[in-house]
Amino acid sequence: MSKLENRSEVQDIIEIDVSQDGDVCNQDELNTLYQQPYFCSARKAVGLEKLYILHVDCEWKSKKLAAALSNHSVHLTSTDTLDKISTFIAHDQTIVDVHFDPVNLNCVLTGSSDGSIRVWDIRNPEKCSQEFRDDTDQKIKPFLSFDINCNGTLLCGGTEKVKSDTHLFLWDTRSPKVLAAYSEFHEDDISHVQFHPTSPNTLASCSTDCLVNIYDLNEKDEDDALQFCLNTETTCGRLQWLGYDMKTKQESISVTTSTENVQIWDVEEASPKHIFSREKIADALRRKKSETCFAIRCFQRGEGQDPLLLAGSNTPNRGCLRMLKMSEGVLEPFAILFDEKGGNSQTIRGAAFNQVSGQVVSGGEDGIINVWMPGEVKQVASNNTRKVKTEVLSKKFGGAHGSKKPYSK
Repeated sequence: MSKLENRSEVQDIIEIDVSQDGDVCNQDELNTLYQQPYFCSARKAVGLEKLYILHVDCEWKSKKLAAALSNHSVHLTSTDTLDKISTFIAHDQTIVDVHFDPVNLNCVLTGSSDGSIRVWDIRNPEKCSQEFRDDTDQKIKPFLSFDINCNGTLLCGGTEKVKSDTHLFLWDTRSPKVLAAYSEFHEDDISHVQFHPTSPNTLASCSTDCLVNIYDLNEKDEDDALQFCLNTETTCGRLQWLGYDMKTKQESISVTTSTENVQIWDVEEASPKHIFSREKIADALRRKKSETCFAIRCFQRGEGQDPLLLAGSNTPNRGCLRMLKMSEGVLEPFAILFDEKGGNSQTIRGAAFNQVSGQVVSGGEDGIINVWMPGEVKQVASNNTRKVKTEVLSKKFGGAHGSKKPYSK
């Protein structure tokens, strides 16, 4: 068997006794291991009805947050206090992702399984200002993922497999006409697409066909556009560019698999650097049951810093949400994200990370958005009054090697 997961291996379905789940050590030991303090600075529900938060994106400069909900709407709030800005229906089918325009900060984009990607001016979101779709044969191509590049000039959408074809569609954001369509590179559903955070013509896609593809969109010919093909040997779920490592001179990308494993790949060598199994993730989280642990997404922290993995456990009333540092093939405890009111009971579906401040925003299946800030909250008495005020004691986030050129995503 290769060191990658065996694609043909099928795991038996077993019943898990979650009453025996929990941490393998006490709280004092956890606090010693997880030395970067975080606290929940805001927590709000997106509505009174039962709604899932499917995806989130943040525009950190203007302090806006967009959450895609299970009722096909988008919920807009501030990123710090979660004060509501507006809510609007964006599609009549499932929203597969949401992104802020990196150039026009008043625009948010949504993609849907209805086969469309829409642009909304959040100052007046009653009607979309632009729509992108492929209707050359009058058939709907349901999107599973989409992305906009770092300078806001290109848009890409990846589709489900329709009959025998899957498609990657590209648009110049100035025109609804399809710029290019690739249909030969994946044989199954395209689960995620992501542009490179600083190279606007570099794109990655992954699929349930186990492949991760890297494209150079400067190449006009479809065959020339494909630069690298990485065979993960397992169903792929989500990508994340991890940046260029100045020490190793390597460009890395992570992929989260359907088995809750995380693989880190050297792009140019087309080879896996590190593989973190579900068991390794559970061990790093200090959890008893690996079956309840899940990988949410990876975060790039910036130049010279190790990337982070947001992971957790969805054990009822005993869940957890934590960040692990991915350092040279080793998962190290980094931060505990604990919600005293919610107890981390919800399964997280979407999250965003601010590379400058270290702020994390998460949302999940209980319809709750949490804002997490690095630092400690200490109750101190005011000298002038008998009232108690909250003082935030922050450590400099990220250690000695701060990010000089933080990515926008």
